[in-house]
Amino acid sequence: MSEPIEIRRVNFADFEVREAGDGMSFRGYAAVFDSPSEPLPFIERIKPGAFAKSLRSRATIKMYLNHDSTRVLGSTRAKTLRLQEDSHGLLAEADLPSTTDGQNLAVLMKRGDVDSMSFGFTVPAGGDKWSADGMERELRQIRLHEVSVVTGFPAYPATTAQVRSIDALATRTGADVDMLADAITMLEAGMTLSEDQAALLTETVSKLRSDTSAPVALDIKRKQLDLLLNQI
Repeated sequence: MSEPIEIRRVNFADFEVREAGDGMSFRGYAAVFDSPSEPLPFIERIKPGAFAKSLRSRATIKMYLNHDSTRVLGSTRAKTLRLQEDSHGLLAEADLPSTTDGQNLAVLMKRGDVDSMSFGFTVPAGGDKWSADGMERELRQIRLHEVSVVTGFPAYPATTAQVRSIDALATRTGADVDMLADAITMLEAGMTLSEDQAALLTETVSKLRSDTSAPVALDIKRKQLDLLLNQI
């Protein structure tokens, strides 16, 4: 089962942008430890040390604009992006490129129009801990894929909640997360499901209906799917 990359806006903070040689340098936190997230609908906190193993792996991490892999602002491989954990969180320092994105971003950050960062990640097995009611989650180990400076607002919390609810559904019911995500996307878009997709969703709803210990958030999702399935 593949791991869906989780993306969310994690931190609003003042960025430091300054002249550096022939360009601009950037400094800010992509994540803050022990800070409660927005409702996803559950509340999430990142524990100190969560990024340590991922950073030690020396895998190439890039900094993007708005999670767009075509809009690169820096990379650890080129040493134009430097990442480290400190007592506060995940600190990102970068040499912004002399591209349109880099120059425009420097202006927007100096003006205070841009003030938030995100990161894309997956959680390895055993890397998180949930409360008994499923409404709180601690991230203890994170596999970091990218960090981003984000300029928008609505999309990322919604995307996060959707990705994580599907991930939780798949874990709870033993379904393939990719197949489940495709089927739910098509159902919510009003598209015609294949027989296999319809059967998968029906089975998922049935398992959740009989799971009396399922968290409230999953029961709400089950009811939404149940209503949509009854309409086809």
